[in-house]
Amino acid sequence: MKKISIFLVILFLLSFSAITAEGQKEDAPQTIVFGDMSWDSVQVHNRIMGFIIENGLDGYVAEYVVGDTAPILNGIVNGDIDVDMESWHSNYMDLYEKSMASGEMLNLGDNYPDGPQGWYVPSFLVEGPDAPAPDLKGISDLPKYAHLFEDPEDPGKGAVYGGVAGWMLVKISQEMFDEYGLEDTYNFTVAGSSTALAATMAGAYQKGEGWCGYYWEPSAILGRFDMVRLEGSEFEPAFVDILINKTMEEKAPEVVDILKKYSTTVADNNEFLAKLSENEWDSEQTAIWFLENKEDVWTQWVTPETESRVKAALAAL
Repeated sequence: MKKISIFLVILFLLSFSAITAEGQKEDAPQTIVFGDMSWDSVQVHNRIMGFIIENGLDGYVAEYVVGDTAPILNGIVNGDIDVDMESWHSNYMDLYEKSMASGEMLNLGDNYPDGPQGWYVPSFLVEGPDAPAPDLKGISDLPKYAHLFEDPEDPGKGAVYGGVAGWMLVKISQEMFDEYGLEDTYNFTVAGSSTALAATMAGAYQKGEGWCGYYWEPSAILGRFDMVRLEGSEFEPAFVDILINKTMEEKAPEVVDILKKYSTTVADNNEFLAKLSENEWDSEQTAIWFLENKEDVWTQWVTPETESRVKAALAAL
């Protein structure tokens, strides 16, 4: 009898452990992995959504994985990444089409309507009664104003910043440069990083000097500085969509419902990026600002219950 009793106790403990383990497994929060690319806007969108799902829903935690566009797209296809909040996939159409064709990746629609891209110059050069180049409207007008965009490495010519080394769009900028025959009056320059490109614009603008080159919206710097896009330099509007791994529909349907409604504008993005830059905030601080100041935007994405819970979490900060 003693042996039987011990056996029953052991059996009970093993059964209890199994039930407890299963309960813990069921109660464990579902991790949603966001692709954290190198630019600020996508990192802010990730944390806006992360705050909403962690505080407005039950059973979810957000994780952010750093990577470039191609690895993030591949990560979504193979299931290592759940969400890309800001896919500029029109700049990577071959990879995007291949990823969509796999059936493992779904497009939930645009985050914002399009991403303007092109060559910009400071508005103070072309607008107002004292503007030194009031008739500078497009790329074809650049040759007669090379002196306003002096290349620091070659003062006899102007400088056009065609983008960032390694970016596919540099090829498009180079084609524009060649098409308009700018080589006689300008040098085509490529920055080593997006930070370096932004620094050249900021340095020139703050000194009241000319700057001409590729940039995109939304961006912090175009939220801060008044720049004008030159005619003839417009890139095809970029599709800026929200992409997910297909398993999200089953494992996180509440999150997918919000993502399908998630929508902002270029103006919204320029505004929060300007706040990020001016206040030297990180992406999380900027996301909190957005949630506190743009209720008319994000409350359209969520249920009343989720809205109430997110607002309570914000009030508790």
